[in-house]
Amino acid sequence: MTTYHELTGFQRDLLEAIAAVDDDPYGLALKDYLDERYADPINHSRLYQNLDQLVDKGLINRDELDTRTNVYTLTDAGTQLLQRQAETLAGLCDQPRPVADGGVQ
Repeated sequence: MTTYHELTGFQRDLLEAIAAVDDDPYGLALKDYLDERYADPINHSRLYQNLDQLVDKGLINRDELDTRTNVYTLTDAGTQLLQRQAETLAGLCDQPRPVADGGVQ
């Protein structure tokens, strides 16, 4: 089973993009979503190579939307991976934060 930290940052961002994009999360919609968040435009080759890798890892499904377009959706494993990460981050936000003098804020 693939863990969240075994993925590249870009692959993690792709999983989040697939979960976030309304309607059909097809390649160009995912690219547009990420282009709004990245300083440099996303290269098509990089996008589709990483989508293929996520399919191979069993984290996303690739289905034909029409003869030229594929749509990408999270598998149960992909959804669980994102949920575990979200729970981890939420738990970290609830913990008291250390302060410079060694105490707790």
